[in-house]
Amino acid sequence: MKVSTIWAKRWFRIGVTALFWLAVWQAAAVLLPKLLFAGPVPTVRSLLSLLQNSEFWFSIAHSLGKIASGFLLAFSTGCLLAIACRRMPVLRMLLGPLIQVMKSLPVACFIVVALIWVRSEWISVLTAFFVVFPAVYINLGEGLQQTDQGMLEMAQLFHLTPAKRLRAVWLPACLPYLLSACRVSVGMALKAGVAGEIIGLPRWSIGEQLYLSKLYLNTADLFAWSLVIILLSLALERLLVFALATVQRKWGIAA
Repeated sequence: MKVSTIWAKRWFRIGVTALFWLAVWQAAAVLLPKLLFAGPVPTVRSLLSLLQNSEFWFSIAHSLGKIASGFLLAFSTGCLLAIACRRMPVLRMLLGPLIQVMKSLPVACFIVVALIWVRSEWISVLTAFFVVFPAVYINLGEGLQQTDQGMLEMAQLFHLTPAKRLRAVWLPACLPYLLSACRVSVGMALKAGVAGEIIGLPRWSIGEQLYLSKLYLNTADLFAWSLVIILLSLALERLLVFALATVQRKWGIAA
């Protein structure tokens, strides 16, 4: 089958799916009061209006900067501790209860408690860290555990340098796990960070704009901001996957 035919079928399926859910969205908007539910047309009209507002872009940049900081901090900390735990099993045992608490504790509960510790301006950083760290730590730890021992012994037999051992053995084994963690956690970080902003209400943030839209019963703006969050989540996931794939291709790492 030709590549063009495959792509045509793929885009056809995407188009049919999108039209179906747009129809469902429009039907719900017709059946429900406009005050409670905005349809596709008012939402898009509101989004176009927001795009012309500098406050819209400043709020997005401010929130993304804070959430990205929390994500990167959690990613680096999770990687370092996962590597350390492979060398020191006692550390994995000690961290076990903490990871379980972070996995089990509701995000809203953590946000309320965290607001006692930090100012509202930093709540999205801490919340993003809270949801991303366990995912990175657990996934990378699993990847390190599943690394082929035979390959490690062969690398040791041929006296490969640590850099070559990292490129030839560790990265091919761990990158799929890291990719899986990133795909899951990037959306979680954005959702959790915005949730923290809605509760903490820091100035110039997506969460503040969502809260104000709800406060003034501006359903179209509320739906428009929700659509922005969805699009940002998809874009960030694609960007992260592309970055990891580029590293994989540039370094010649087998998939």
